[in-house]
Amino acid sequence: MSKIINVIDVLDNKISLEDAKSMIIMHKGEAYTYFDEGLTRHVYANADKTKVIKLNMRESGINYNQMEIDIYTNASEESKEQMVETTISNNLIEQEFVTPIKFGGKKLTIPQRLFARSCRNEVGWTVDGKLQCFDLDEFKKY
Repeated sequence: MSKIINVIDVLDNKISLEDAKSMIIMHKGEAYTYFDEGLTRHVYANADKTKVIKLNMRESGINYNQMEIDIYTNASEESKEQMVETTISNNLIEQEFVTPIKFGGKKLTIPQRLFARSCRNEVGWTVDGKLQCFDLDEFKKY
């Protein structure tokens, strides 16, 4: 059974995977449901899969959302072309939805594979077929 949660009520609290999967988060008047998770955050998508929000899994002293927006804000325009557009609101990262390559079912060209590997495969397809990095902490680190 899902429960609707106001985003303010979950910030700075530890969120289990079971709880994360059952939550519907209201953000800016729109409902977001569980989509996936990374190492530090749960990811929620809106109904039409045009946006995601990222919610820290636990209070750890490190604000991964702030780290991500700092990376995006300080990136060059050239780098931003390879990153998913990223903003922050109510301490949540908001990004354009991209289909992660692990779900995309598309073969990557050699340059796409090299780019994906340089971002620890944290890349996805935009609606217009562009491959972009969505976990900006991993952007071209490898």
